[in-house]
Amino acid sequence: MLRPRPESSVPGSSSASPVRPGLSAQLADALATRLLESTAAEAVVEQVLRALIRSPALQTFTSELLAELETSSALDALVDKQVERILRELETSETLRTLVQEQATSYLAHLEAHPERIRRLVRTESRGAMTDFLDGLRGRAMAADDAVDQFARRVLRKK
Repeated sequence: MLRPRPESSVPGSSSASPVRPGLSAQLADALATRLLESTAAEAVVEQVLRALIRSPALQTFTSELLAELETSSALDALVDKQVERILRELETSETLRTLVQEQATSYLAHLEAHPERIRRLVRTESRGAMTDFLDGLRGRAMAADDAVDQFARRVLRKK
């Protein structure tokens, strides 16, 4: 533990002039600040952080914490509350409304500039709908043809 020096004189000076009260604390603060702001201190802090990141104990703690958070009803409630708050804000957001309108306008302009994609899509969907309709019609026609054939056979057998 560091003990304060007697404030009777400044070390290294030849005169025995007294040091003003609090000056040693100011000097200590200045020295600590300079040390912490130095590149050496940054390197030490970086090394300590790297060691902590690689620490199995920290990894275990992080894994356990995340596992607890995954099943935390309190966290779920907090997230739900925040999501609801944000959604309420978005519902009344003029900025979002303007952005959506700008994007819709941009998208419509793009579709107007490239109508061949829309035409191709409509043709494909129309053909698909028509094919489905014709397949259904053929199925009903075949069923009706079978019904007429069965009816004709019954009538001819009776005679």
